[in-house]
Amino acid sequence: MRFFRMAAIAVVAAASFLIPQTVASAATPSGLLPTLALPRNVAIGGTDASFPEALVTSMSSPAKNPSGANDWACKPSTAHPYPVVLVHGTWENAYDNWNGLSQILKYYGYCVFAVNYGNTSGIPFLNGTGDMVAAANEVATFVNKVLTTTKAAKVDLIGHSQGGAQIRYVTNLLGLASKVDQVIAISPSNHPTTLSGITTLGKQLKLFGVAMDVLNAVQMPAAAQQADQSPKPQAPFYQNLNGKGETVSGVSYTNILTKYDEVVTPYTLGAITAGAGAKVDNIVIQSVCPIDLSEHLSMSYSKNVAQIILNKLDPKDQRPVLCYAQAPLTGSTRLI
Repeated sequence: MRFFRMAAIAVVAAASFLIPQTVASAATPSGLLPTLALPRNVAIGGTDASFPEALVTSMSSPAKNPSGANDWACKPSTAHPYPVVLVHGTWENAYDNWNGLSQILKYYGYCVFAVNYGNTSGIPFLNGTGDMVAAANEVATFVNKVLTTTKAAKVDLIGHSQGGAQIRYVTNLLGLASKVDQVIAISPSNHPTTLSGITTLGKQLKLFGVAMDVLNAVQMPAAAQQADQSPKPQAPFYQNLNGKGETVSGVSYTNILTKYDEVVTPYTLGAITAGAGAKVDNIVIQSVCPIDLSEHLSMSYSKNVAQIILNKLDPKDQRPVLCYAQAPLTGSTRLI
């Protein structure tokens, strides 16, 4: 995973200023409003609107809040009664993962909160590196703080990569099921990944165990825990998360996947199966918009993904996904 993030740094200058296409969406029901939900010429996406831009900013300001997020005086409205909590992925941080989407959600009247968790790396902007079970407890503490401060009855949770698995863990296993309205995951590592075959190759070369030992030695166990350990047992995090079913009753789950994912591989591992009383929607972004080339890193900066999320958060305000072209590695929530 780190290799792909480092590759993104090399393309910082390639911010995506992309023009929308009017390709019909196979996933767009009839009767939706004809206007695009994402407005033009507003502050949305005006600053650090792509992954590389936000990553560079976070390197110098690792504690910086995503635009629109962590206003602890925010009170949920009647229209949007549930605060939205954003949970970043491995080797990421709240700002570089969410600075695009947080602006959009804030614009549409949501109280938005974003957590930084699991920093064991010693590198301020590389979070989500610690033991995943311990990290889940950090996330749960943050969610409870949001609930207490806003006095909301429930929250909506949105996570990317490891964050997608984390929000399911805190909902299913840490006593928050009754306080969570929706779990919305973007390219989630819901199951251990082969990392584009790197783990398989490592096993063949007898280097896999060494690589996992190194990750643990440098205090980055989360990366090792998400790797496909077979034929050995999965990490305790995944044994706990998936061992007795992947959902809990009363919660709606959405997983937004990309067939170009180079981290969660095969990308179908991001999908889950609904158990009794739960709803699951597994969406492949290319089935909605074929010209969205988002891969793992840029998925949280896809305007098409943002529209799907807006539609999920507010069932009464359904608007079409207009199918914007989106570039890999960079993405862009900026509208021109």
